Amino acid sequence: MKRLSDDSGSELIRQESLFGRLPLLPSEREYGTLGAHNTCFAYAVATWCFLTGSYVAQLVGAVQGVVCLIAGSLIGIFLTTMSVSLGCQRYGVEQIDFTKPAFGQRGSRLILLFFLINMLGWNGLILTLFGNGIRNIIHAFGYAPPSWIVGAGVALGLAISFAIVTRGVHWLNVSNSIITPGLSALIAFMIYMLITEHGWQEIAAAEPLDPFPNPFVNYMIAVEIGIAGGVGWWGGLGFLARNTRRRRNAVYPILLQMGFSQAIVCSVALFSALVVGSDDPTDWMVPLGGPIMGVLALCFVALANITSSSVSMFASGLALRHIKGFRLLPWSQLMLLTVLPCLPFIIWPQELYKLGDAFLTYNGTLFAPVAGILFVDYFLLRGQKLNLWAIFSDGADAEYHYWRGYNWVALGCVVLGQIVYLLLYNPLTAETTEMFRFLPASVASFGVPAFTYGIVTVLLRRSSRGTPRPTGSAVDPDAAEGRRRVVEPNI
Repeated sequence: MKRLSDDSGSELIRQESLFGRLPLLPSEREYGTLGAHNTCFAYAVATWCFLTGSYVAQLVGAVQGVVCLIAGSLIGIFLTTMSVSLGCQRYGVEQIDFTKPAFGQRGSRLILLFFLINMLGWNGLILTLFGNGIRNIIHAFGYAPPSWIVGAGVALGLAISFAIVTRGVHWLNVSNSIITPGLSALIAFMIYMLITEHGWQEIAAAEPLDPFPNPFVNYMIAVEIGIAGGVGWWGGLGFLARNTRRRRNAVYPILLQMGFSQAIVCSVALFSALVVGSDDPTDWMVPLGGPIMGVLALCFVALANITSSSVSMFASGLALRHIKGFRLLPWSQLMLLTVLPCLPFIIWPQELYKLGDAFLTYNGTLFAPVAGILFVDYFLLRGQKLNLWAIFSDGADAEYHYWRGYNWVALGCVVLGQIVYLLLYNPLTAETTEMFRFLPASVASFGVPAFTYGIVTVLLRRSSRGTPRPTGSAVDPDAAEGRRRVVEPNI
């Protein structure tokens, strides 16, 4: 009987780790090297790549566009991934929990709000593109699709994603191992069809669709779109890294797949937008490859959309565990809560889809300063050492409680980063300043708040006025007690 009780307790802990916020042990993690690459590739290569490529086609030609997309994506994903991926992998913690040492127990909830907005926007955009694909395939077979078909596609995508995420991370791993080879072959075929039909010379000579008068401004905005696309992955990095067994699998697959591979697929959309006039592969694969290839393009890209949406929903569900009223909800009910904010995309899919370019650059204003602060906090101020007990303690004397649960220095630096971004580049009006021609807005909004946070924190430590302290340091006599017990747990 005691053995049964122990086994039941172990299973409860395991379920809380997989569907909750308890740190994952290495033996509980799903992704090895191949699984990490498959998941990152399937997560990255969704139809938002085609959306990004079409935005760049408005500004620059094929050669410049490829350079902007590859350079921008790699810069953005590198700045974003280092602290979150390495920290979440080392300690097995969920992403919002990882922000608590820098932002405070309650301050992290503000980051949670930004995180959920990010997940909502991505899910809505990719599922709207899924619905658009269904509409285009119906049209290719000679039928006039009804106006509601796009919204129905969004609803179908939500239902399939819900079915996957309620069954756990293993289902994601299995589905990604099937989708990735087919999706890779499809992308290669898309490139082949474009070059065969139009030739590289025609693609390279194609003029941008709607550029600004200043060529250098066009180039820098294209780079900024690439960087913002890389930075926009911030929301899903912790979930992926937390489930990897080795540190290198928390970094290299993300850089290669969500940085380089994503940029290559964006380039396919760039080429097609320049020479075909459409970034949607289901538009031009049907006339070039016939209805069968159009259907295959839809199926594989749609499957990638579903896996991307599933990862976003799973990460959102874990993040919702931070809200006290949701901590004890069954996983399926928690997943329903992640579906509800996407329902407006069923009713107004095209209206919300038109805001996609502003949303993409919004990610740069939002997560670049957060990533910069976490980078300085984790690597420079804490030396990659966190107090795991303190992360899960809401007590007023807890190490990461700061001022009533908020580290106002870090939160103020986030606001500073957003101001810096908007001073250089306004994504809604596309207005730029002279400095933007030499410094991308996302890089500035990463670096300025990071430097400011580091300097102010060091000065506050030296003045010993209730400042952030390194875990386990000589000036932290309560740290040992904090490791032994958590008086007010937040889990």
